[in-house]
Amino acid sequence: MKNVKLIKLGIYIAALVLLIGFIALDCPQVFAYTYVVTAPSYNSAIQAKIDIAQPNDIILIRAGSHYITKPLKIPTYKSKITIVGETGAVLRKAPQPTPSAAIEIWGNENKVDNIDIDGGNLPDAGIIIYGQRNYIVNSKIHNCGNSTAVGGGIVLHNTGYPVCCLNKIEGCKVYYNYQVGISQKGHSDGQIINNQIYENGAEGITIDIRSHNNVITNNWVHLNNTGNRGVGGIGTDASNGNNIQYNTIDYTRYKSGITFQNNVGGCDGVIVKNNRINNNGEWGILEVWTRFKNTNCLFQNNQLLNNVKGTTKIVY
Repeated sequence: MKNVKLIKLGIYIAALVLLIGFIALDCPQVFAYTYVVTAPSYNSAIQAKIDIAQPNDIILIRAGSHYITKPLKIPTYKSKITIVGETGAVLRKAPQPTPSAAIEIWGNENKVDNIDIDGGNLPDAGIIIYGQRNYIVNSKIHNCGNSTAVGGGIVLHNTGYPVCCLNKIEGCKVYYNYQVGISQKGHSDGQIINNQIYENGAEGITIDIRSHNNVITNNWVHLNNTGNRGVGGIGTDASNGNNIQYNTIDYTRYKSGITFQNNVGGCDGVIVKNNRINNNGEWGILEVWTRFKNTNCLFQNNQLLNNVKGTTKIVY
């Protein structure tokens, strides 16, 4: 009787092993590898890890200084790679032969988490995103750009190939950059949420030229336009369907809180609701209609206090 039970148990185990094997064939196991870069290092050490990384792999940047003499590039054929920093890990831009960003993301669905980029007041941006569904979270981007080659903190830029869309910037601090804090050109269907964007030389945020249907919400856009560059705390031009809600836009040094500049085209279907737009250097909200006018835009429930020239203005 005991032998019969053992035989039955063996049959059950064999069947279970076969079943697991069939499941594994249909749903292959996803393995992830963590690559570690210790400090101090130069960009070549990090780039080497990017070059060999596969989807779901993690590149862990240890605390300390990592010097960037040419951009770290995530190419179009790389996806689902995470670059994450320990607390105290800093990517420090060093002089480069050609002005360029610290990080260029051409691929899709990649993530940069808890990275501190110190631009060293050297030319060009901290991060440039060209791809789709990339995620920048919990990071600091500061001191990027100078008067010889302007630069912003984070730039989302559509070149046509790849198409730049659906990227997300969340929980970041973007500050002390020569030009714009977070700049968009041709970037659509993205999200800029829960960030602190302050004391940049031009706008805190731009939504420019075919940047459609983005969500800009719950950001603190504070004391930007320090160099009297750009058009306001948030500036937009020729971009439709954007949703600007629940932001604090205040103390823009020389310009208005939100400016529709409309040099290239008007804006259609933009929602501006539930924002605190206070203490800005000109108007709370300025719409420039000298070349192109806005259509179907909704302005509702915004607090507009103590702006130097008044609450809202349309310049015809």
